[in-house]
Amino acid sequence: MLADTETFFKGMGNAIPIVALIVAASVFVAGLQSIGLIEQLQASMQHIQGDGFNFILPLLMVLFTALIVLLSGSGIALFFAMVPLVVPLAAAAGINPIALSVPMGIAGGLFRAVSPVAAVVLIIAGTLKIDPLAIIKRTSVPMLAGVVFMFILSMIMYL
Repeated sequence: MLADTETFFKGMGNAIPIVALIVAASVFVAGLQSIGLIEQLQASMQHIQGDGFNFILPLLMVLFTALIVLLSGSGIALFFAMVPLVVPLAAAAGINPIALSVPMGIAGGLFRAVSPVAAVVLIIAGTLKIDPLAIIKRTSVPMLAGVVFMFILSMIMYL
């Protein structure tokens, strides 16, 4: 039985870290649901619905994405784990689900370039034989500007 499991993981090859991140992010989201954070967020969004604060939920989700990407180095894992929650959260806030999912997805990709544990940062730092923080310092301003610009355009287009 254990040999079959080992064969399964060998067959996955280099994809196992990606799968592990997606599973970990799914467990994290399930934990957030179990402590009631998602329901509380939905309830608070229903109270501000229609008050001209429709950008609050997408902003919170972009900040949440930034935190998780900086800690994990993967924006894709969090995005795939959060996809089932996008429609209920957007419905609670009275906004288009695209206005929530597009900023989260793009922010995940952009913030990966400033994560000290992202594979791309570590590979480039190792190749150039420099400190990963030097790369992060160099890319942080353009990435933050990109996230702000993307968020503003997303809110203009989808809200």
